[in-house]
Amino acid sequence: MFFFEKNNIVNSRAMKEITTILFPTDFSEPAQHAFKYCLWLAEKYSAQVRLLHVIYPEYEAMDLPVVATQATRAKINAAKEALQAFIDLGMAQAKAGGFGQKVEIVTDLEIGGPVNAIVQVAERDEADLIVLGTRGEHNALERTFGSVTTGVVGRARCPVWVVPEHNQKEDIHVAVYASNLADCDPYYIWKVGKMLEPFSPILHCVHVNMDGSVERVLDFADLGAIFAQKVPTLQINFQTLEGDSVTDAIEEFADNYDADLVIMLSPHYGWVEGLFHRSQTRKMALHTRVPLLVLKEKE
Repeated sequence: MFFFEKNNIVNSRAMKEITTILFPTDFSEPAQHAFKYCLWLAEKYSAQVRLLHVIYPEYEAMDLPVVATQATRAKINAAKEALQAFIDLGMAQAKAGGFGQKVEIVTDLEIGGPVNAIVQVAERDEADLIVLGTRGEHNALERTFGSVTTGVVGRARCPVWVVPEHNQKEDIHVAVYASNLADCDPYYIWKVGKMLEPFSPILHCVHVNMDGSVERVLDFADLGAIFAQKVPTLQINFQTLEGDSVTDAIEEFADNYDADLVIMLSPHYGWVEGLFHRSQTRKMALHTRVPLLVLKEKE
């Protein structure tokens, strides 16, 4: 049973506006494709884009530190040129789509490991959103241990918006929120509604009932009734899905309804648990076919 008071949602916490979007890039084609999408989002939110490239430092033998420093400096100089070329191409693509010309872009170069650097920069700059591109195909190592995208999804404290390589649309007419029937679901459904206000989509809230529990179906129906009474302005509906896999059921639903965005809630885990737990959210991020917005559950 959900306990839903109006003050718990509408007045609980002011919804922070999205004013800063962090976009990490490795200069790949998927990143270039996602950058165009990021510029479209930034225009919708009137947000600044912080374009980040992370450089692996060069390591040499202990007696050759100067050589390592020079090699790293050469990487930095090359990255500066690549960043400008990346921006120029992205802006040209956005202009062809009729958007993005008024977006402010700030560049940043960091040295270190990609996941650590992205998460640290997001916290340092108080980013409201991270936008990441992801490849359609992943090698065996990424499938086993995860990609940079899944690493950021797992560790970032702010929402992460994953843009798959083959996504062709810059619009959000239909969105799907995957509910796990947690007590915090009413708050996060309201939060999704606030985040998507610039797009005015139809929001489908779905729950995959893997255990066939009648009680959980009734709980989900109760949640739908609550929103119908309390938040009538949202274009929202609630549906229960049956299936053996959460990711498969959600992807099939998204395909059938031609969804433009899937939203999932990523729980926080302790360090040891996080090493061994492959969450449904991370699985979805690894092979999503439509953009995926990952919200982070409060600790």
